[in-house]
Amino acid sequence: MSERTGILSGLAAEVAFAVLPLLVVLMVVVYKRQSSHLFASPEWSFGAAILFGQSLVKFVSGLARGGKAATGPVALLVSLLVVFGLVPSLVVLSMTLLSWEGEEAKRDPAGWLQVCQVIFFAGSAIMYLLLGFIGEAWGKRFGNA
Repeated sequence: MSERTGILSGLAAEVAFAVLPLLVVLMVVVYKRQSSHLFASPEWSFGAAILFGQSLVKFVSGLARGGKAATGPVALLVSLLVVFGLVPSLVVLSMTLLSWEGEEAKRDPAGWLQVCQVIFFAGSAIMYLLLGFIGEAWGKRFGNA
């Protein structure tokens, strides 16, 4: 098995555990015959926030092990990930959870919130695989040098 395949396999295994709560929600929703509620579940936003955070950790820790990263581009990427990934996914999570309170408790969150949750989750999984791969590969390549 190549080094790249090994890294990607390990990262995919970690993403699978982020998908696990969504699988449980899917099974419950299908069991209750309410499949239209699948995207209303806040687990999407929880998973996105976790994966965005883990992307930062994998990426930065791999670069730190290698010690030869260009600080400007790394700082820019980390900042963009926080500003356009982690924070917005947490805001969507907050709004989704707030939509379950009060008089609106019997309704699903707004459609745009449901779409945002799924988009952020998919984006976070992609970022985790991409940045996790870069961080792990960089750490292995330059960490022992």
